[in-house]
Amino acid sequence: MTSTRFGRTPAISTQLSHWNDVIDRCLAADRPDEAVPLIRVILKSLPCHLPTYFRFLQVIWLMRRWNEGQDWALRLLSADPGSELAWAVLARDAEAGGNLTKAQRFWTLALENAPYNRPIRQGLSRTLLRQKRPLMLTRPALATLYRMGGRWDRAIRIYAELTDEEPGRLDYQSGLLEAAWHDGRTDEALHLARRLVSLNSDLLLGWVVSARIGDEDDKALARAPLEAMDPDGEYAVTRFAYKNAFSVPTDISVSPDDAAVLDAARRAF
Repeated sequence: MTSTRFGRTPAISTQLSHWNDVIDRCLAADRPDEAVPLIRVILKSLPCHLPTYFRFLQVIWLMRRWNEGQDWALRLLSADPGSELAWAVLARDAEAGGNLTKAQRFWTLALENAPYNRPIRQGLSRTLLRQKRPLMLTRPALATLYRMGGRWDRAIRIYAELTDEEPGRLDYQSGLLEAAWHDGRTDEALHLARRLVSLNSDLLLGWVVSARIGDEDDKALARAPLEAMDPDGEYAVTRFAYKNAFSVPTDISVSPDDAAVLDAARRAF
């Protein structure tokens, strides 16, 4: 605990992983409402923390409060344009608002990034059935399957074609970057990472690749965004199979009242 100065309330140092563990237990126990106060404490210290955005969207999904998810989904998609959960939350929100055309578009984007996800398949089927259209495996979905299976050459081939056809699709370019990086195409991956972060400074994978295989300038530029969005590398590990992410535990400073929130949540389990 830090010392009190000028009447300030002392701050308490806590491990970020402790908060995440309790939030995950709330979600696993289907008690998402109990996760919300914990999430809000993390966001006070780390307002750009991507794993917390993801967990907040999980809460919104479980509580079916779609209208509260748009802002968080868009924030996560800015950093990870292939987040199927974010696209799915946007799709449910559009459905709830009666905009089936937009819902179908969002479901399609979700399925392209998670072809085997059952709720997403059901969501897209639900909107397609109203137009009597069958559910089909598209090229973007096939590229995702190749990428998920580590078949980098095949994934690169399809993503390269897709980015040529639709150069504005950041999810295609992010998929291409991930495949090129894991395939050991260092020059190609670094060039693409530099270009993508110049276009979108929130793109996490671009900074991860820059920090991993870039020069000293790349590493220096990547430090601040990585510390803001994914300080302990949790998101990079789970989303991009980045096994060499930071292993040093990350601390956040919280008020005594906020620390009490964590203690109470722990006792509830």
